[in-house]
Amino acid sequence: MNSRRRKAQFFLGSTNKRAKTVVLHIDGLDDSSRRNLCEEALLKIKGVISFTFQMAVQRCVVRIRSDLKAEALATAIASTKVMKAQQVVKDESGEELLIPFQDAPVEVEQNTDLPEYLPEDESPSKEQDKAVSRVGSHPEGAASWLSTAANFLSRSFYW
Repeated sequence: MNSRRRKAQFFLGSTNKRAKTVVLHIDGLDDSSRRNLCEEALLKIKGVISFTFQMAVQRCVVRIRSDLKAEALATAIASTKVMKAQQVVKDESGEELLIPFQDAPVEVEQNTDLPEYLPEDESPSKEQDKAVSRVGSHPEGAASWLSTAANFLSRSFYW
């Protein structure tokens, strides 16, 4: 038992006192349009660090600042009017429990000055003459850059 305790403390920074993870079960998280609604609601909350969705089980794993309450997430999701969140926790035996949030809304600090996302266009550099390696410029017997790198590594290191 004592060696387990030492092993867990070996990794520095394994616990972050400034952030916590909250797992939410979101009733109504059925399709991509509702997912987009939920994303917009979560992005507006000041203190949300990141989130990922598990659409098959209607869950969202949210990483938030430690001073932000999970009730604020539920209030933001309930503000969509089509979804409702419950917190997922595990009991002593490892079974998952769904804990409903209070119906009283919690004051949520909003992110008002969010920057616009960059457009998801193709790379703006399409000039072939400025490329590192042009397609079809190598003779037929020339090796690719990947095999060249692999050759270099295998010759450089003593195996």
